[in-house]
Amino acid sequence: MSEVVGRGTVLAGRYRVLSPVVSDLAGASAWQATDQILDRPVRVRILEHGAVAPALDAARRAALVTDARLVRVLDVGTHEGYGYVVSEQLVGQSLARLVAQGPLTADQARAVVGEAASALEIARRRGVHHLALRPSVLHVSPDGRVLLGGLALDAALLGDSGGDARSTTRADAVGLVRLLYAALTGLWPADPRAPQTPGGETLPPAPIVNGSPVAPADLVPGVPNDLDTLCVVTLGPNEDGPHSPGELVRELEPWGEIRASVAETATLGEPMTAQFPPTGAAAPGGGIPVPADHDDQDTAPVTVQRQSVRTAFAQQDPPGANRPGTPPPATPTRATGLGPVPSDAETPPTGLPLITPPAYTQAAPPPPVVRRPVAQATAPPPPPEEETLEAFGFNDVIGAETAAPTTRRFDPTALILILVAVAVIIGVVLAFRALFASFDTGASSDTDPDPAPSASAPAVADPAPEPTAAETPVAPAGGPPVIASTTSIDPSDADGEHQEDVAKAYDGDPATFWYTQTYKRDDFAGFKDAVGYAITLTQKTTVSTVTLRTNSTGGNVEVRATDAANPTAGPVLASGAFGPETVLTLEPATETQSLVLWITQLPPAPEGGFRVEVTEIALS
Repeated sequence: MSEVVGRGTVLAGRYRVLSPVVSDLAGASAWQATDQILDRPVRVRILEHGAVAPALDAARRAALVTDARLVRVLDVGTHEGYGYVVSEQLVGQSLARLVAQGPLTADQARAVVGEAASALEIARRRGVHHLALRPSVLHVSPDGRVLLGGLALDAALLGDSGGDARSTTRADAVGLVRLLYAALTGLWPADPRAPQTPGGETLPPAPIVNGSPVAPADLVPGVPNDLDTLCVVTLGPNEDGPHSPGELVRELEPWGEIRASVAETATLGEPMTAQFPPTGAAAPGGGIPVPADHDDQDTAPVTVQRQSVRTAFAQQDPPGANRPGTPPPATPTRATGLGPVPSDAETPPTGLPLITPPAYTQAAPPPPVVRRPVAQATAPPPPPEEETLEAFGFNDVIGAETAAPTTRRFDPTALILILVAVAVIIGVVLAFRALFASFDTGASSDTDPDPAPSASAPAVADPAPEPTAAETPVAPAGGPPVIASTTSIDPSDADGEHQEDVAKAYDGDPATFWYTQTYKRDDFAGFKDAVGYAITLTQKTTVSTVTLRTNSTGGNVEVRATDAANPTAGPVLASGAFGPETVLTLEPATETQSLVLWITQLPPAPEGGFRVEVTEIALS
């Protein structure tokens, strides 16, 4: 436990630390806290020692993954030299405590691990992995929801970068199968690379025969053949079984609902406790379970809406749609004399009860029409404002029997039309003056009786002989290259890398720069093969050199005459390492309107890790 952070400490002027909770990672402590601005309970993890900087960066990446089954990261920061990560509060019992009461049934084990696999498949498609799966990070809430914590953060704090994309994806798939084994047997088939859970969270180790855990069906009767085979082949000596969470989802589908009931209400700073599976249902109108010997016991399970990985990706918002938490635009209503008329197509939002509007009452009949005398028939009609008020029945303000106004209001329409006409005439006159002024300049030069030869007007000479094809120089197609726009390319994410700063690489200010994300290795830590920077010119031009001024030294970059849609198309025209000023000469000089700088290796960063910072780009 740190000496700087304790009970009563306020982090970032917002999060007040209340009481400690169990943490199974060395170098990190966990606390119950409260968000004093939003007045809600949160969970704070204090990173005291270890790979703190990579862990904070991993928590930031995990915050970009949105799924109801993943514990949300709310804030990341440092406090007096200690890193901290604020997340939503964990409720419910962990898988370790659930199976300590007895193994789960096969259908419940299938459902719990299937939901966790669906959540990790969504994270995998955003390039984020867990890599530290264990029974203490998988929770089941009292209402039957699966909550998975420690995404990317736990592995980074332990110094596990995961390797390439294939090995990290396989590691999560195997970790999920280990959780399935533990749910079916109550035993943990420990991975030597994974952290061990201390104290009350520890499960008995699974028996090992010939280097592999004993099959679940040999330990617990009634384990289905498909789950037993899945555990045996995945945890065996060969690289069999699923290689991604998505493949495991297909192995486990379909699964049913998760059953859970609240046994007691947790106080602040204490974990929620649940019975799993339930031994009694909730009493009508209350949260206390009915005893098992009660005659009217309701054994119906709590229904939980299941969301698979396919539906989660199919329901993503289109570009430009409101982000989660943004209220929808108000629906315009139609108004009549009887009040607003509801639309038959309107339906209440999902999860909200339909509110029946009050019955409409018949409005009072309109006042009788008062006919005016014949002498007033030729009077001018009332102004439009009065007609509108009369149409809505405001006769107490402007009565129906009020005489026509004696003074007519001023109509500004004619004045506005006159001013517009005058402006148009002045514009036409100025345009003709500018046009004829240019003609007068040309005429004065033509009337000069004896123009003297000047250096700017070369004498007419015999045309020189045309050079041969071998002697023809390569001339620019449309003047010097001028950058019109740029964009960053990230093969694993359509948002690119620091897209908001791409213009700083050619703004003429060497103090500003575009830069990539910081990675643990120069090969992008296995998340992708390269990162690109696409350049679009104002017109098609012959480009012979590309000069890069950077704050980095090392790595490798390639130049290709292509665009962001096909960044690796075409041959490599030039390549080299980054430096304070790197001049890349295109062989041969190429006529193009777009170039791509394809960064295949990152240079080291001064504070650690690997990234590149490009201050200026010049073309010639």
